[in-house]
Amino acid sequence: MKIRDKQIKFYIDILKDNEILLLKSCDTYFKSHYSSSPLSVLTGFLGSEGEAIIDKNGKITIFVDSRYHILVDKQVFEDVQIYKLEFGESFFDALKKLYKKNTIFYVYDDISLKTYMEFDEYFDLRKYELNKNFASNSDFNKKEQIFKVSAEIDKVGFLQKIEKLKKICSKYNKMLVFNLDEISYLTGLRSFQMKYSSNFRSVLYLDFKNSIYNLFCDNVSKKIKIEGLNIRNLEEFEGFASSINGEIALDINDVNLKNYVLIKNPIEIKNKPLSTLASIRSVAEIADLENAFQKLDKTIFDFKKKIKLGMSEYDLVQMFEEELSKNGAKFPSFKTILAIDENSASIHYSQPSKNKILTKECLLLLDCGGYWKNGFATDITRTFYFGANPKPVYKKIYTNVLKAFLACYNSNETNAKKIDSIARTFLKQFEKEGFYFAHGLGHGIGTSVHQNPPVLSMKSKDIIKPYQVHSIEPGLYGKDKDGVEFGVRIENCVYSDLNFKKISLSKFPFEEVLIDYSLLNKQEIELIQGWNS
Repeated sequence: MKIRDKQIKFYIDILKDNEILLLKSCDTYFKSHYSSSPLSVLTGFLGSEGEAIIDKNGKITIFVDSRYHILVDKQVFEDVQIYKLEFGESFFDALKKLYKKNTIFYVYDDISLKTYMEFDEYFDLRKYELNKNFASNSDFNKKEQIFKVSAEIDKVGFLQKIEKLKKICSKYNKMLVFNLDEISYLTGLRSFQMKYSSNFRSVLYLDFKNSIYNLFCDNVSKKIKIEGLNIRNLEEFEGFASSINGEIALDINDVNLKNYVLIKNPIEIKNKPLSTLASIRSVAEIADLENAFQKLDKTIFDFKKKIKLGMSEYDLVQMFEEELSKNGAKFPSFKTILAIDENSASIHYSQPSKNKILTKECLLLLDCGGYWKNGFATDITRTFYFGANPKPVYKKIYTNVLKAFLACYNSNETNAKKIDSIARTFLKQFEKEGFYFAHGLGHGIGTSVHQNPPVLSMKSKDIIKPYQVHSIEPGLYGKDKDGVEFGVRIENCVYSDLNFKKISLSKFPFEEVLIDYSLLNKQEIELIQGWNS
């Protein structure tokens, strides 16, 4: 019996009529999808986000947002039902449309507490134990050791960071930290245990009053000593957590149900103070990121020189990632997105084809990045044109996406929602022509390629701080008047100085052949000429 058939039978045996079960999609610690997850195995979907359920009849339904509407059609098995979430619609919103209140809904115990609480308002929730044969994460490498970043990069020691945190969180005596970006920030430790990450499986306990600080993790080099920090085996955490007396503060966005029920007296941390602290880069970290982005720029230059007509999307991805490695990256910061012509309309296209070939007069979208030696991620998107005569509609859409990018980049606005609105309001005019901006404008970047805050989106409440690094990535996707699909996205990662002037970490030029200068004003032309010189 195939592994997929065994999993389906396992779930069907748990369920009764009119019951549904959530398919595990994310790694417990990294909160990221992995290729051997029950969701991926049962649906065939390999995108980085999505949720799925199964019922007593073995009917599987997958739910994806607008970034994956095209990709999901290409990847999932024929017997899987697809629910395409509308822009801004959540998984929970969709489930409420499909199922009556108090429907019995089985969930696994490492579901996030926040999600569990949301579901618990509507469904009759029951827990199930995932079959151990189905739970292993093939994207996790146990052999990778945890290492300390260089002293030049992490100049502020662990105890100094703790003192800063104590002042911000003075009302808490004890704290548990489950967010891996925050743990990497406080400890200065990194690892390449997990595909597309430089964080490591861990939990951090902070007792400010008694100056007791315990890091629970695996596979740390014995040579690593951090003043004031006790390093313990991750397997010890469950027993330790159950023994903690008194109030202990935690962020409900980061803890899962399994860990939450271990804690006798949890209290909620408001406003994510540690996440904000962890997202603000030092001068040394900015310099390290500038160096990393310079290497990424060089990778793209080297890659472009080697591109030849007749190469497939698959060939091009392999060649790009080889160049990335040659320039010093540990591995990509996410699955490289490389899409030719109509495939560029799929926002998170992550299935490069061996049959889709680069020809003359071809559009190519490349969304890529890498992890570098100190554990920081990089990210950039460029849309290229191979040929001398792009269609007028290609130039029109590209130039207006570029205008949206420049408007956001040139703004001193600090409200993340308002920055998103600058691009979204401008690009909305193209909806009548069949082109849509169907994703958020940007995300934070650090030890995760999506380290937040800030989030630049329609629903964001973030105020961007100086030296927070984030992306600006407007795009338009749709069909021209002849029904030909394509998409354009432009992305740079930037930070703001103390005067809130944005500074781009990437210097890679825009695509000259796709720019229609007649659509630009004098200031925009000067910005582009300065950039491309």
